[in-house]
Amino acid sequence: MSVIILAVCVVVIALAAVLAGYYIGAGRTAEPARAAALMIEDTAPRSAPPVMEIIEPPAQSGSIAVPGFDRLIVRGRMLDAEHIHNPERNVCYFVVSITLADGLEVYRSGVLAPGQSVGVVELSSELAPGAYEGVTARYSAFSLDSLSPLNGADIDFILEVLP
Repeated sequence: MSVIILAVCVVVIALAAVLAGYYIGAGRTAEPARAAALMIEDTAPRSAPPVMEIIEPPAQSGSIAVPGFDRLIVRGRMLDAEHIHNPERNVCYFVVSITLADGLEVYRSGVLAPGQSVGVVELSSELAPGAYEGVTARYSAFSLDSLSPLNGADIDFILEVLP
């Protein structure tokens, strides 16, 4: 029962974030997003692993599916980020950044097309072994045709760093 309540809360929060992003970004131009996207290197396509996703109405209604997870593992500086992907049914690109609770960004993906996954990647900073709570994966979405910014979402999780 608590899993259902948690899932409903996550969907409501994601929908609120999507709507807020839509209204906030309505007057922006595509140029900053295009410049940012062009500076980020594309990643190779990989198959997406089965993970919990925040399910919203079908893509034709303008919604975006965002993968959810509770924990990611780092060994040394290598992050196993297979769960970070852009679901195939999305009609947008994703750029995903991972930020610690203190604001330090330790990873930023390239542009992920629908169906692409991050895989195993190296963090930009070495972290001491331990469990880091309050880590955020920020999914920034961009339109496929103009690269204009769309809605996004933040997923909080635990980053477990192993020696």
